[in-house]
Amino acid sequence: MVKLSTLSFFVGSAAMQTSHGFVTVPQSAAISTRTMSPNDSSISAADGDNDSAAGVQDISLAPLGDDHEAVGEMMAQSVAAWLDEEWMPQEVHVKMGTSVKNTYVTCRGKGLDEVADIMTEVTDDLYARWSEYNADAFVNAWDVGNYVADYLISKSGSETCGCSTKPV
Repeated sequence: MVKLSTLSFFVGSAAMQTSHGFVTVPQSAAISTRTMSPNDSSISAADGDNDSAAGVQDISLAPLGDDHEAVGEMMAQSVAAWLDEEWMPQEVHVKMGTSVKNTYVTCRGKGLDEVADIMTEVTDDLYARWSEYNADAFVNAWDVGNYVADYLISKSGSETCGCSTKPV
């Protein structure tokens, strides 16, 4: 049996702004999923119609411990090793790793423990100082931010998807 689904994106009259070359979605935007078969619990769960269905679970960073400096240092080394392996060894990779570490430690010190929040902060901090990295970097701030998210999810013991970059 074939089920047809559509994904609709409603923005209304709100203007969409860009952030670092990416479109940001206004908070009033809504993503709605509809299907030809209303009995499909996976679609209903995505649409919020089924309170008993399991949705996306939060990722706990508790397994990483409270020594944010040590976790940040390991992540800095991992970022540099990943970039060195992906491209070629360069000093800029160590500098980007150090920036990632500093941002991570700052975020965790403020009580931030959401992977998406930390990834965004890492990306924003790198982007703000991108002139320091741009001449030698073969990646952009979002590539590094995505790696950080994959790293944190993996190191916290949470389930990753097949498309995630494996931490070095």
